[in-house]
Amino acid sequence: MSRAFKSQLYEQFARVTKAASSPQRLELLELLAQGERTVEALAGATEQSIANASHHLQVLKQSRLVASRKAGLYVYYRLASPEVFAFLRSVRALAEKQLAEVGD
Repeated sequence: MSRAFKSQLYEQFARVTKAASSPQRLELLELLAQGERTVEALAGATEQSIANASHHLQVLKQSRLVASRKAGLYVYYRLASPEVFAFLRSVRALAEKQLAEVGD
């Protein structure tokens, strides 16, 4: 593996983990793991303003964790790939395990 490739890989890894470092963004990802939704639906489900939810979704989209499509007046978001679901599942399992350990 070349140094240039490693550098690009770690830069993308940092972008992904930075984008996922927000509790609000993690909640949006969890909702999108259940299926495609509009910005309005996501904002309502997370009790965020549409502007705030839209901002978080743009960060997730820039890091390629979510993808979108426009249909009429609405923008629908979904997880960008099955790997995003696997990443989310792994992070959730780790967080639950560590939370359980804190309670011990």
